[in-house]
Amino acid sequence: MRTAFFACGGTGGHVFPAIAVAEAIQNLDSSFKIIFAGRAAPSMEERLLSSKYDYRHIKAVPLARNNIKQNLLLPFNLPSSVLKAAKLLKKEKPEFVVATGGYVALPVMLAAILKRMPFYAIEPNAVMGVANKICAKFAKKVYTASKTLGNPVREMPENLPAPEIFANSKKFRILITGGSQGALGINKKIEQILERIFGNENLSVVWQAGARHANALIEKYNGAKNIFITAFLDNIYAYMQHADLIISRSGASTLAEILAFGKASILLPYPYATANHQEHNARAVEKDGAALVELDFEANTLWEKITGLMNDREKLTALSKKAGELGELNRRAANDIARDICSI
Repeated sequence: MRTAFFACGGTGGHVFPAIAVAEAIQNLDSSFKIIFAGRAAPSMEERLLSSKYDYRHIKAVPLARNNIKQNLLLPFNLPSSVLKAAKLLKKEKPEFVVATGGYVALPVMLAAILKRMPFYAIEPNAVMGVANKICAKFAKKVYTASKTLGNPVREMPENLPAPEIFANSKKFRILITGGSQGALGINKKIEQILERIFGNENLSVVWQAGARHANALIEKYNGAKNIFITAFLDNIYAYMQHADLIISRSGASTLAEILAFGKASILLPYPYATANHQEHNARAVEKDGAALVELDFEANTLWEKITGLMNDREKLTALSKKAGELGELNRRAANDIARDICSI
């Protein structure tokens, strides 16, 4: 049996591309055993991966960008993490390692270098992260999103039934999402324009406000018939498929899925993301004509952007069409990467 070893974690932007490539490798060659490595519970990667894949624990220490004292321990913690990862690689004997960057993958990439084991690096973001920068020159190959290679996404479902609030296709349907934890910056922007949304017969709005914020918002704004506020959407792909416009953060995984569905979007990058990578992600898509960008700290022009697209269907269609073109690259990326790795 052939073994492929994947290292990822920290955010969905690192985990979901790894899952997509792992699935593509198994589709190409079912003899592959897939092993994932990440942090122990309560890490998000163990929650997402351990029920489906062989899962191994590794120790990973993040770079604390605002805590110099905490970083003083890195020279002591990192070698220990690398040695433990090296022992794990020696035990599992994978044919190769695939890592999607981030501090969780760093010890495994360094261990692969130490053991002279072939590894492949995938960079999901528009700006290469520190871990991939450190290890890239030692990688067998580095895959970055470009005009010819997209950002790998899992296979997107098709022909999902429209959720009830989106059933009326004559209305302009908006999905607002800050992820499962919500996004305070997006929520504040939306609150500022709610009076214009309430009672607008041409609008149907679904607002995934996040577990920390939803109850207070539901209590405060209960009664609006054209807006549905919730903490979490179990079937978010159905809402994405039937939305005319998506308002969202611009993490690599979320953005790749928006494009895979071919949806126009207004992106509000998380301003505190490492190396401001979310704004770089958003600006790259905006430059390609597939999205509009609204920054948290700028004057709130969100309503003008929304109404501009509501009243200019040609512009909305143009954004959607370009998103679909970029999304086609994303839909193919996992298979393209898997085929390339397996051929090497």
